[in-house]
Amino acid sequence: MKFLKEKPALLLDETDKRTLVIGDLHLGLEYEIYKKGISIPPRVDKQKERINNLIGKTEAERIILLGDVKHNVPQTSVSEKERLPQFFEDLSQRVEVKITKGNHDGNIEKLVEGTNVEITPTEGFREGKFYFNHGQSWPGKEIKDSEILIRGHSHPAVEFKDSLGFSSTVPCWVRGPTRRKVIEGKYEEDVDLEEIIILPAFNQLLTGMPMNKEEGKNLLGPILENEAMDVDESKVHLLDGTYIGKLEDL
Repeated sequence: MKFLKEKPALLLDETDKRTLVIGDLHLGLEYEIYKKGISIPPRVDKQKERINNLIGKTEAERIILLGDVKHNVPQTSVSEKERLPQFFEDLSQRVEVKITKGNHDGNIEKLVEGTNVEITPTEGFREGKFYFNHGQSWPGKEIKDSEILIRGHSHPAVEFKDSLGFSSTVPCWVRGPTRRKVIEGKYEEDVDLEEIIILPAFNQLLTGMPMNKEEGKNLLGPILENEAMDVDESKVHLLDGTYIGKLEDL
């Protein structure tokens, strides 16, 4: 398992196929921004180019998209209807594509019709020691036999502030230990889950919620809301690989 330097993507060699994992593409986000009065050209092709570059550099054979692949809810925007089918067609012709649905992915099945893209339910799926889901719902019962949960949904970031008061927010990786008793209470079974990894959002227009500020500590999803992850003891890494400490110390 490898965090790709300067990229919000994870590479897995431990699965049957060399696998690239990314989350929170939010394709079509530009339309929501447009409705607020800011015009941004469609970025679907740009996102596809970024993904294809990563596939080429890592020699990945498969890609797992951890939900919120599309953005607009409850309706699918005209731009998404026009551009996403070709996005999925092109990507699935190059590598295997598997999606675990996020809360923004309503009706995504219609956008992948005629392609080889596989879509799994919102609870996600297990492969070997890994379990994958978006994060807006509890994982399925197979989580009990997994060691590592890989999820998105929270758009983790950290805020830096200088001596003059100027601040910047940058995306980050979060790795935290589980509180097994909480998870065992949910599933009423013993579990093997040891660690939860939260991916930064792949879409560069999403700066994320700074987890070292009070508002960023209201983490999304039942796993975090029910304190099944020890957030304070979680380790934070910037995209360049720098380890900046545990969340409780930031």
